[in-house]
Amino acid sequence: MNIPSPFEGLDIEKELVCEFFATFSRLEFALKELGYSRNERGVVSPAWWRFSEEIAKNVHIDIGSELDGAINFLCNEPPMVQISAQEWQPRDLHGEREIEKAIDAACRVRHNLFHGGKHTPHSPPGRDRRLVESAQMVLLACVEACPRLREVYVQNRF
Repeated sequence: MNIPSPFEGLDIEKELVCEFFATFSRLEFALKELGYSRNERGVVSPAWWRFSEEIAKNVHIDIGSELDGAINFLCNEPPMVQISAQEWQPRDLHGEREIEKAIDAACRVRHNLFHGGKHTPHSPPGRDRRLVESAQMVLLACVEACPRLREVYVQNRF
């Protein structure tokens, strides 16, 4: 077969994308294991908003740190939402605290990569990579901030 790689044309390194997807997947599993879930028409899904509201109290953010920079980037230049095959629009992020909004932005990064049109050149060079790196940093900070979450995340690896 002569089908190109799904990573061809993506302006982000394959390894970074795979690491981000694996992190997101493990975190969603851990959230559901710990009861951060909701049932939508008979299908269990992670309760990201409830989780973000609770974890926001525990994530320590040093001003000027890489984590602080990642949160600021995700909140001040959030990923847009795809509304048609070629059209994107800004939407407000959910949450009261910046970390809650950054978690919502991280979820949007995942959705845009997995479901969206990230193979089309609509972002400035380097933006998509920075979004993925920032989202990854925020998600891992959440795992580190909750010992029970970290335990489930680490013990139940692929």
